[in-house]
Amino acid sequence: MILVLAGTKDGRLLAEKLSSMGFEVFASVVTDYGGQLLGERVRVRIGPFGDTGLREFIARRGIRVVVDATHPFAKDISLKAIEVTRQMGVKYIRYERKESAREYYTGVIMARDFEDAAQKAAEFHTIFLTIGSRNLEKFAGLKGMGKKLVVRVLPTSEVLKKCEQLGFSPGEIIAARGPFSAEMNYLMFRDYGIDAVVSKESGPEGGVPEKLEAARRLGIPVILIQRPPLVYPVVVNNMEDLLKEMGNDDGS
Repeated sequence: MILVLAGTKDGRLLAEKLSSMGFEVFASVVTDYGGQLLGERVRVRIGPFGDTGLREFIARRGIRVVVDATHPFAKDISLKAIEVTRQMGVKYIRYERKESAREYYTGVIMARDFEDAAQKAAEFHTIFLTIGSRNLEKFAGLKGMGKKLVVRVLPTSEVLKKCEQLGFSPGEIIAARGPFSAEMNYLMFRDYGIDAVVSKESGPEGGVPEKLEAARRLGIPVILIQRPPLVYPVVVNNMEDLLKEMGNDDGS
């Protein structure tokens, strides 16, 4: 049995692919929304793992391989998965596509973390935030400095409520689910008069190449928040390498 920690679109597609190949697969997602995006052939577990939840789930379901396809900024669950699988003797494999090259666009400004990104964003006037909703509070204070913010977030009631609580007006919120093409990004950045974009360094999965291309066309900078430092025991970037790493512990 394989457990896919499917916190990304790639993770969901991976779970569906493995299931279609005949593997027994459980996909774990945090929200009901994430579960709805998975195909019917994949068994789904919804909700975050508590302190002992992951260990108990692995033991109860007879999991032999854990494939970590969570978002690169979901550091806590990755650390938990690495430690739990090590203690239980279960194979752990990190799956992620190669991140986009920073050299692709010379207008990239690297930031150490969200706080550093907010400080760098303060140098600009009209800022487009493509960081999700979880860390918006670190940027909301920029409005008090006379900065104009536009946030692009998932169209869920929980997320929209948070945006409103942080003081964002409907005209400052773009509620939409990606992926967004370079052309779509270009039109949004242009039409809102953006002079700086803030994004996480989340690679192709996070649509970074498309954001960089749109910003390059407009000649505006992209403040890119570095991934949290984390050393994974095993990392693969494609299905072929994943199957090789799984070897005989493939849950079949």
